[in-house]
Amino acid sequence: MKKLVISLGLALISTSVLANNADITKSMEKLGFSNKEITIENNPVQGLKSVITPEGIFYVTDDGKFLTQGPIYSLESGEPVNIANSNNLKLMKSIEKDAIVYKAPKEKYIISVFTDYTCHYCKLLHENINQYLDAGISVHYFAFPRAGADSDVGKNMQSIWSVADRKAAFDNAYKGNSISPANSMVPYVTQQFNVGKKLGISGTPALLLPDGQLVSGYVPADKLIEILKKKAKN
Repeated sequence: MKKLVISLGLALISTSVLANNADITKSMEKLGFSNKEITIENNPVQGLKSVITPEGIFYVTDDGKFLTQGPIYSLESGEPVNIANSNNLKLMKSIEKDAIVYKAPKEKYIISVFTDYTCHYCKLLHENINQYLDAGISVHYFAFPRAGADSDVGKNMQSIWSVADRKAAFDNAYKGNSISPANSMVPYVTQQFNVGKKLGISGTPALLLPDGQLVSGYVPADKLIEILKKKAKN
C-alpha cells in the first residue's frame, strides 16, 4: 500500500510539472518558439522557470502568463549574482574545445570573447592582447559575426576556423589582410554564433568571465584584471 501511495504521489508531481511546462510551451509558441527550440529549466526563483531559446534566456511564470527577460540577481551570497551565470557556463561546454586560444604565460584567469574581425572594439582588444596575457588573463576567442553566420564575414570566419593554423589566420584577419577561403564539414561559426545568441549576445566584443557573467563591450586589460581580482575574493 505504501509503495502504491508513493507511486501515485510521484505520478502527481510528474503530471503537475508537465502541466506547468505545457502552459509555458504554449506561451512560447505564441512568441514564435517551437517546442524543439526551447529548454525549460528550474531556477532559484520560486514560481519562475528559465526558458532557454535561440534568442536568449526568458523567465516565465509556471502558469505561462507572465514573462520577463534580462538579469535577475540573487543576493544570497551578499553580492548580486546573475542567476543566468551558471547556465551560461553550461552553454559554453558545447563549443569550448573549438576556441582560438591565447594563453597567458602565468595564467590566473580565462575569459571567453565573442568577436567579429570587422568590429572596431574587437580589433582594439586584439591589438592589445599582450596586455591581457601579461596580466595573467588567457583569452579564448569564439566567432560572432554580427551580420549572421551566413554573411560574408561569417563565411570568412568559418574559413579561419577551418584551417590548420587558426591563430595565424585569425591574426591575419585582424591586421586587415585577405582571408584565404577554406571550409570544414564542422559548422564552427554557426555553432558558436548560435551559442552566443542563446547567451543573449547582440554585439561584439562580448566577454564571458570565469563565473559566467556576461560583459558587453570592450574592457581594457587594467580594468578587467581589477574586476577579476574582486570576483576571486568573493
